[in-house]
Amino acid sequence: MTYAEWAKEYLDSAAQIKENMTVIKQQLPTAPVSELKEMNFRISVLYQMYLDCLSTANILKKRKGVAF
Repeated sequence: MTYAEWAKEYLDSAAQIKENMTVIKQQLPTAPVSELKEMNFRISVLYQMYLDCLSTANILKKRKGVAF
């Protein structure tokens, strides 16, 4: 596996995480008030994971010419 392939996997994971966040955000308007805090927490955690995936992918892209 090359760094470019590995970076693509991270980008794919970031896209999946973003989709998960979108689903939760769409459920917010109709969610019971008792669940809003938990849903917002989940969005926050997913967003941090999304940013981590993008950051890691960018680091790996810079090394794309090197195999490991």
